[in-house]
Amino acid sequence: MDNTTSPANNTHLSDKELNGFKKKLEELKKETQKELSTLKERLDEYNKNSTDNQSGQDHHQGDLATSEANKVTVLQSVERLTERKDQINVALDRIATGNYGLCIETGQKIQKGRLEAMPYAIRSVGAKT
Repeated sequence: MDNTTSPANNTHLSDKELNGFKKKLEELKKETQKELSTLKERLDEYNKNSTDNQSGQDHHQGDLATSEANKVTVLQSVERLTERKDQINVALDRIATGNYGLCIETGQKIQKGRLEAMPYAIRSVGAKT
């Protein structure tokens, strides 16, 4: 039998709980994607303004520094949200394969409270420290 297509069913969670986490993850993924789109638009705006500022016009150095600092902050946010989206995708894959809610390091159950707070968690609290 091909294990790549059938779930492992190692999870300690009920089907109802899994469906709840799946719904929560899908909603979080949509929200994250929306935030990413907004930030990428803002980044495009900063890049456009940066090009305009380099056109030879006189601009105050403080304004340029503030603009660059804002751009760095947006880039950091994009990176953080992209990482979160990747983690959400991993969690959704783990639901599909029957391994959701199990620590990838220890194989132990991830506490439900931790999953409620961070449904894309892949490590138990003990393994995280």
